[in-house]
Amino acid sequence: MVDKISFPHGNDWGVIGPTGDYKLPVASVLGHRFQLVDGKVVDRYGGVSDDEVRKLDADQVAEQQAADLEAARQALIRKVKAEASDRIAASDWKVDRARERDALNGTTTLQDVYAEREAIRTASDEAELAILDLTSLDEIREFIW
Repeated sequence: MVDKISFPHGNDWGVIGPTGDYKLPVASVLGHRFQLVDGKVVDRYGGVSDDEVRKLDADQVAEQQAADLEAARQALIRKVKAEASDRIAASDWKVDRARERDALNGTTTLQDVYAEREAIRTASDEAELAILDLTSLDEIREFIW
């Protein structure tokens, strides 16, 4: 087994090979687990086996992917909320017109406009619930509201 390591691109990522500049503190084939600190090779995983390092790395990747997915969901929800708000604001003129017509003619067209605006809110709420069920970044990218 090769037990030497070099740090050709800085102090943070080692390359294991027969002509390394330093001895490995533990037997390993994973150069990324070692760091050069003040001229000494440090095992950033505390001496666990390479299999355990791989599992820890996989767990960390899974946690990061879950965090990225949740951040993307929340960003998409904010976008839907903003679009719903814009759609409702764009109908403000309808509210003014309906009030005037209802006052002049004794009609109830304002209720229709309010129902239209409520439909936007309902659709936005439904979209938000659907977004929470998305399970991949691709699904989030493809989501249309």
